[in-house]
Amino acid sequence: MNAPKTPVLTLVTVTKNCATSIEATLRSVAAIKQSGIEYIVVDGVSIDGTIEKITATGPLVDTLISEPDTGIYNAMNKAVSKAKGHYIAFINGDDELISDGFGPLLAALQTRQSNIVCGTTLVGSKERPDERLICEPWKLLFHNSVPHPSSFVSRDLLTRRPFREDLKIASDYDFFLGCFLAREHFVRIDANVALHQRGGASSNARQSELEVARVRREKLGWLLPLADAGRSTYRTIARAG
Repeated sequence: MNAPKTPVLTLVTVTKNCATSIEATLRSVAAIKQSGIEYIVVDGVSIDGTIEKITATGPLVDTLISEPDTGIYNAMNKAVSKAKGHYIAFINGDDELISDGFGPLLAALQTRQSNIVCGTTLVGSKERPDERLICEPWKLLFHNSVPHPSSFVSRDLLTRRPFREDLKIASDYDFFLGCFLAREHFVRIDANVALHQRGGASSNARQSELEVARVRREKLGWLLPLADAGRSTYRTIARAG
C-alpha cells in the first residue's frame, strides 16, 4: 500500500462566533480546495451557529476542533500542531481567498525554495479594493508589513517559532520580524490571493500600537534608535517625492 502523500498546503481558519461571515470564507476555500490541500478549522466554542455552518459543508473541513482556548494565537498554535502540509496559511473567519491567484501561488509552494511565500491581500472589495497589501520585509523594522492572509509559511518554521501567546494582536508581527532578523528568505508572488475586511481584534489600534512597540523594543534592542531614524528619513523622502 502506498503511503498517503503529504499535503502541499494546510489552510487554517481560527474562528469564534463568526456566523455572519464564515460562509463566505468557507465558499472561498471550497473554490480552491483540491488534492494536496488540507483544511483545518479551530473554533473557540461558538454559540451563534458558526459550528452548524461549518459542519454543513460536509467533507470540506478535514479537521474541526471546537474547544476553549486562551486566545487566537493559542488556537493558531493548536492548528500548527495538527497540520500535515508542508506550508500553512491562516485565513480568518471574516476573510476570503481569491481563487484566481492560487495557480501561481501553488506553483511557488511546490518548489519549496523558501520557508515564507507571500501573495497580495486586497482590502475591502475584490473588484474595487480600498488597498493592496504586499509583502515588504524590510519595513518590518518599522511596522507589520507582511499581510498574514496571503502569507504561506513552512510548517517546519512555524513549529520552530510558535506564535507568542502573551500577545493578543501583534504575535504575527513578532513572528515575521523575528524571521526577518534571522535572515529567513521571503518570496513575493505577484498574485492576489486573499481578501481582507477591516475589523476584528487587530482593529484595536491602541493595543496594536502598544504591542508593536513592545515587540520592536524586545527584538531590535540597540538597533531601535537606528531603525526609528531610518523611518523618519524614509518618511521625509516619501513626502518629498
